[in-house]
Amino acid sequence: PERCARLVTISAGLRPDGWGTATRHLQRELVKDGLRTGDVATGMARARQLGMLTYRGRDELDTRFGVLTNDLAHPPVAAYLEHHGQRFAQRFPVRTFLLLSEAIDRCRFGIDREAVREALARVTAEVVVVGVPGDLLFPYALQHELYRELQAVGATCSLWKLDSEFGHDAFLADQDKLAVLLREASVFGQAQPRARFEGLGARPVREIRIGMIGCGVVGGGVLELLARQATDMVDRYAVRFRVTRIAVRDPAKVRNPLAAGIPITTNAVELVADPEVDVIVEVAGGMALEPVVTAALAAGKPVVTANKALLARKLAELGVLAQRTGTPLLCEAAAAAALPIIRHLSHRADEIDSLMAIVNGTCNYILTRMEQDELPLERAIAEAQAKGFAEADPSADLLGHDAAAKLSILAYRAFGVWIPPDALSVRGIGELWPADCDLAEAMGFKIRLIAHAARRAGGGLSAAVEPVLLPDWHLLASVEEEYNAVYLKCAASGDLSLFGKGAGALPTATAVLGDLIDLAQDNSVQWPEPRRLEPTPQPARRHYLRVTAEPHPGLHRKLDSLVRRCGLSVQNHATRGEPTVTHHGFVISASDDAQIAALVGQLGELGRVEQTLWLGVVE
Repeated sequence: PERCARLVTISAGLRPDGWGTATRHLQRELVKDGLRTGDVATGMARARQLGMLTYRGRDELDTRFGVLTNDLAHPPVAAYLEHHGQRFAQRFPVRTFLLLSEAIDRCRFGIDREAVREALARVTAEVVVVGVPGDLLFPYALQHELYRELQAVGATCSLWKLDSEFGHDAFLADQDKLAVLLREASVFGQAQPRARFEGLGARPVREIRIGMIGCGVVGGGVLELLARQATDMVDRYAVRFRVTRIAVRDPAKVRNPLAAGIPITTNAVELVADPEVDVIVEVAGGMALEPVVTAALAAGKPVVTANKALLARKLAELGVLAQRTGTPLLCEAAAAAALPIIRHLSHRADEIDSLMAIVNGTCNYILTRMEQDELPLERAIAEAQAKGFAEADPSADLLGHDAAAKLSILAYRAFGVWIPPDALSVRGIGELWPADCDLAEAMGFKIRLIAHAARRAGGGLSAAVEPVLLPDWHLLASVEEEYNAVYLKCAASGDLSLFGKGAGALPTATAVLGDLIDLAQDNSVQWPEPRRLEPTPQPARRHYLRVTAEPHPGLHRKLDSLVRRCGLSVQNHATRGEPTVTHHGFVISASDDAQIAALVGQLGELGRVEQTLWLGVVE
């Protein structure tokens, strides 16, 4: 290997893929049928005809032969296939064909990833990996795999796309384009052999080039963190991240000064095809970017995204695509920003029994203000907006939709189940009053907006987003302000928790950078196809009931009687008086949600009741 200064691989891979192996198997069977029947020429011709469909691209065949014809016995493509089949049968020895075909399918660089990397570590040449996106025989994902493994062993390498309609035969049929590409890759210049890395002293530093979609608050945070941590990234992980291109909606908008000098485009799809981009970092958000993310994964280009709106609706499909193409899809920033919960769930060695999480910093900040300063909901929202913790339109947060999107992502990783947000039971905090926080505290509880999921008997899973009462000793009850937390109950390791800021430019940027580090270390997430199911109903639990009514000395007695008629009991009670109304808080014995809703429906019998609210109680 040390004799070679520069190595170019074209439409090659570390291994054959399953589709190509299946095609070659059928070719060999056709030839063997010919040997058995004595018509070897026909067997060889048919094998070659099948092969021609894999050597050439679909676009070329469609351009040349995709015309309507009434003669289905001899469509335009038939003469082309017959010519190549007969020519091959006349010229190529049968035994040689079978041996070569089997040799391709037996070719492996190693029995496992460790063996592959041990072999590639011997390569001291600069490697230029060239692939054709339309190649059916050795698809572009195989070239991307080769490129990633070369990077993993510290090789000097680059990945190039040859856009050609000729598929696998592009290196023969599109030589002008290939020559231009090789010149751009500086293949024909002088190259010095790279010194062999012996594993001692300084590690070789490799560069990962980033194409970033979006350069707003979070994008600016990513640029800032990449600049701040550049030296540490080299020292700790022997990797240098460089943003080579940015896609934005409005190129005239004022951006972070660190974006100056980086080429900008308004067409995000260009980043997918750009050979100067190794990984897509998507921090713009929104469903409109689904085609870009899909195209990147299909093309074998890794994606790091913070787009919870997209993932909450399409993660099942995108995850399966990423798994099928072997392309990393990382989304830590979409779940809980600075909390590395996706990383933990993806690489855990334990089974998760239940998950409870505060994943919306806006609502948690508002509840903290209502709890500590007795602010009405509207004033608490305004304060959150003034401090940048709430959007101008905070409805997605207040209604629980943001937390539901994150719960869908977390449930996929924790339980291997896909539950879209619209299948979840979701309640927000819009019905809460400061009095609820007071009453809950008087009875030894705190109110938090919780996203939770738990395994149930028979393989079911309960999952919901709702404000609940937590005992004041509960871990999540102590989470205040804009902070997030995740609390897991695990089968073997018991209780685990993560705590940190769940929003903001730099906390979100740390999640993005963490994903990039995982990518650099080939420690990316797998996305097995999830089970799809409807969540099971919540099991019986205690409930909090607040009744707001005109001052009425007999109200407590009447409500207690009504509760008993429903087969339940009052276990705790607190009141808060105001000039014109009294707020009564009750903790009711265990029942299902339907029972408590029916009880609330009968509260009109008590008279002078102005408003009611019920919430679940976590034990």
